[in-house]
Amino acid sequence: MLEMSKHIRQSLSMRLCLDILFVVMLIFTLSLGFLYWQSRNIIRQEAIDEASHVLDNTALRVKGQMLELETASRNLLWLININHEQDSLLWYSHRIVANHPHINGCSITMEPDYYPGEDYGFSAYSVRIDDNMKPEPDDVVTVREADYDYYNKVWYKTPRQKNADCWVDPFDDYNAGTLSSPEMIASYCVPLHDKKGKFIGVISTDLSLKKLTETITAEHPYEHSYFMMLGADGHYFVHPDTTKVLKQSIFTGTDPRENPDVVALGYEMTNGRTGHMDVKLDGRQLIVLYRPLEGTQWSVALVCPSNEMLRGYNRLNYILLPLLLIGLVLLALGCQRIVQHFIQPLGLLAAELRQIGDGNYEKPLPPSERTDLIGQLQNSFCQMRRSISQHIHDAEQTKQETEQRTKELEQATLLARQASEQKTQFMQDMSHQIRTPLNIVHGFSQILREDGETIPDNEKQQIVETMYVQTNALDYMVSKLLTASLIESHQSISTNDTVSCNELARETFDNASSLITPTIEMHLDSHVTDEFTINTNRHHLLIALTELLFNALHFTREGSVTMSIDATENSVLFTIEDTGPGIPTDKADFIFEKFTKLDMFTDGLGLGLFLCRRVVELMGGTLTLDSHYTDGSRFVMELPQ
Repeated sequence: MLEMSKHIRQSLSMRLCLDILFVVMLIFTLSLGFLYWQSRNIIRQEAIDEASHVLDNTALRVKGQMLELETASRNLLWLININHEQDSLLWYSHRIVANHPHINGCSITMEPDYYPGEDYGFSAYSVRIDDNMKPEPDDVVTVREADYDYYNKVWYKTPRQKNADCWVDPFDDYNAGTLSSPEMIASYCVPLHDKKGKFIGVISTDLSLKKLTETITAEHPYEHSYFMMLGADGHYFVHPDTTKVLKQSIFTGTDPRENPDVVALGYEMTNGRTGHMDVKLDGRQLIVLYRPLEGTQWSVALVCPSNEMLRGYNRLNYILLPLLLIGLVLLALGCQRIVQHFIQPLGLLAAELRQIGDGNYEKPLPPSERTDLIGQLQNSFCQMRRSISQHIHDAEQTKQETEQRTKELEQATLLARQASEQKTQFMQDMSHQIRTPLNIVHGFSQILREDGETIPDNEKQQIVETMYVQTNALDYMVSKLLTASLIESHQSISTNDTVSCNELARETFDNASSLITPTIEMHLDSHVTDEFTINTNRHHLLIALTELLFNALHFTREGSVTMSIDATENSVLFTIEDTGPGIPTDKADFIFEKFTKLDMFTDGLGLGLFLCRRVVELMGGTLTLDSHYTDGSRFVMELPQ
């Protein structure tokens, strides 16, 4: 062992071979590990893509059946609008079931008071009877149901309440002694309306849950894989364990602390998301791929055992070790032969260099005082090395300075371009925003001047009201411009006014109503008394609250706008929330910048929210957008008392 160690230290070729072999082995191992990691990812992704394809095909088949019911139901609407006699409704119900094999039953149900003289309404119901109930298989039976309390059934109440087409979750509608399907069914319901838009009834088309399950489970990509389908609340509609169907949900008996992945899967599916997730269920590691069914609140999932789905993924483990050992042996032999081949000329040079004297040539060569060729070579190498180092240092420093100046120049150019674009856009917007109310006022004033005597008084009142609103809007816009130009240079705002919060809120409602005609309800939800006051700047606070309320009214088309007032120990909170389209989370800070709008085609100069936040900050408060509010937008203004 000592002789071998000595031989290695004295043999340059052996030392180079070991050094090179160490580096090559390290690179080879890292490269092979990287390829192994990449291959595992590719194999896993291919397996997931294949399973996703199966899931997509299954969803398409299911959607095809559901679309058949939807199309057949909608095709009845024009027939019922033409002829809604009771005998015709019975024939329509019979034909839709007879002509579509996937339809289990159909009910055309009218409101109780639709037919004069009948207190219980009318329902035409057709159902497909199997050979267990009728001598003739697949026969369609149609009956008239007048005394049956169908108005409280989910397939009738749901479309009546929503007033829109919808799928009703699977349910058991079997009643012994009546003509009804013994199978659990899912219904597609379409509300009926008369020419005036009044609700008069419902078309309910039934799909057998058994047939739906057969369609979903028709394909199995792996031996122990299975499908399941969940409703909006997580209840199982399809599952290999039939005892869970409609009786249990994915959350039943699941401890969030022990099975957080199952709970996360349930929320992903009930929220209508698409994706895949690794889940440990019943002691088995599973991969679940899920996606929603279009047009419903249901979600279908393909559950695959990980060891079956990733069989090729796991097979790589048995290939890597032999490949690594063979590769290392070949690398060792190759390095030895290559080093021996290239090191041979250095043996002659080493014999001559030994006459120069002992020296440590593994470290950088120090300057030599010798004047022979070796000394000159050594000194020249040292000088060259110092020069190169100095040049590299100078070049690197110059490069860094150049890059820094280039970045500064690019940033300055970008800021200048943005400023120019903002200026141009602002001038265009301002011109448009000012011209629009002026044109309205000018147009109506010309009408009053030329045809004022012939216009009815009520139309004159409407014209005057419109001119008043537009004039207020123009005055408010100019005031906002002047306020923005004055307030930007201020460092603080005087807060010496004693203001009643409720009184100021009511004045804010009046100001907003004069700027825009409200089309929705406005509410004031104050949790303070009328005597509750704060010390602030009344004028600027009124401007900020008016702007926030105006924006809420401007962008909300339905629902309501609510201003809430709450008091804490040291501050007062003004909260304005609406049921409009809302603001994306990533734009929460962007909307408070000057001259910015989420939609450049909407009205406004992009100054409102900037002005509000600036005014509130100068008064010592804060203005924020509540990112947790998802039903619209909610702005929270907090001011010190």
